[in-house]
Amino acid sequence: MPNGYESTLRLHAPDPSPDGWWELYRDLFDLVASVGAGYTSTPELAWFAIWEGHGFGPGTTSIGWRDPPADDAERQRRAAERERHRNAERERNARIGPALAAVPRFDLPDRAYYLTSGPVSAMTGLRYPDNDGWRNPDLFWPDDRTWFAATDVDFWSVYVGGSDASTSDLASRSPTLCEFVDLDNRLPIED
Repeated sequence: MPNGYESTLRLHAPDPSPDGWWELYRDLFDLVASVGAGYTSTPELAWFAIWEGHGFGPGTTSIGWRDPPADDAERQRRAAERERHRNAERERNARIGPALAAVPRFDLPDRAYYLTSGPVSAMTGLRYPDNDGWRNPDLFWPDDRTWFAATDVDFWSVYVGGSDASTSDLASRSPTLCEFVDLDNRLPIED
């Protein structure tokens, strides 16, 4: 195979619903990690690449209003709101900037990623640097590279390349629609 894996599986994201979608999406990543742990000799060392655009870098907030201010009081209220957002940004950037500077980074075409490592089971323990919310990695793989998983901010499916046995096992356990794909399949627009 050109990508080095016997097969590649596309796991569709859960059907959108107003409540609990993000948790179901996290469960899909957890499934990839738990099944994948059984198909690697290095379950205690995996790599997680997270796109810097997911809010990890210095923040810049832009505020716009549809209509011009009606009077000086409205102009002052808007200026105060802008300053409040700027101060919050400065505080956040000062708080997380030094920690993020210590995290290795790498670039691929049109994307830059922060690279972290840990056991495969750390998948659902990944967090934003300034809150406790889960953050999915965009790329992840065990150290022995027996499988590789990828998604992107512009689509929600998770693609997993690996042995026929590992991808078939994953497909049999998937709670979402899944299909085997090859390198000739174009990525769909999902977002």
